[in-house]
Amino acid sequence: MDKSRIQFEPAVEFISKFEEVFFQTAAYNLGTFIEDGFLKDLFRKDPSKTVDKAQLLIERFGETANPANFSVQSQATNIQPTTLALIHSIALYVSSKSWENFQAHFFLKFGDMGDDDVSEDYGNSSDDDLLTDTEVARQLSKEFRLQTPPKPVIVTPPILPDVDIILDDHSVTPETSRKKDKQKARVT
Repeated sequence: MDKSRIQFEPAVEFISKFEEVFFQTAAYNLGTFIEDGFLKDLFRKDPSKTVDKAQLLIERFGETANPANFSVQSQATNIQPTTLALIHSIALYVSSKSWENFQAHFFLKFGDMGDDDVSEDYGNSSDDDLLTDTEVARQLSKEFRLQTPPKPVIVTPPILPDVDIILDDHSVTPETSRKKDKQKARVT
């Protein structure tokens, strides 16, 4: 058994358990396109206000999202260049945000696991130079522009008040039927 691999077992375990967080981050980032109205603006069908879809894509994702970059793929797949650019850009954006989130969490937990790049002044710093875990997390969040996934909303059905149901028994009995017959006989 290779002894050097034993030290990395906690990292491997962390990676295998991080899958759910990775996909939650991806789902959150996909949701932002709906929440901020980007998709609504992109697919607006209002004839009074024209929308330059290519410009919207470039503003949101950068020059790589320019539909002109997707003309060859568009012809091959028979899909509009704007649609291809949108699909590509959203997939790339969401996966990169999820990867950045994973990296930040991994480095917060394990630090840099490579021993090759240790600087000469490593270990010579005073206690004043050391950052707390909170400060490191804040710096990484700022650097990677991390957003915490929203808390899930629990869907519960409405609670209706208890109502006492009073049943009126209007069934026909021989007694009530005779009373009606007598009343009819008197009228006629």
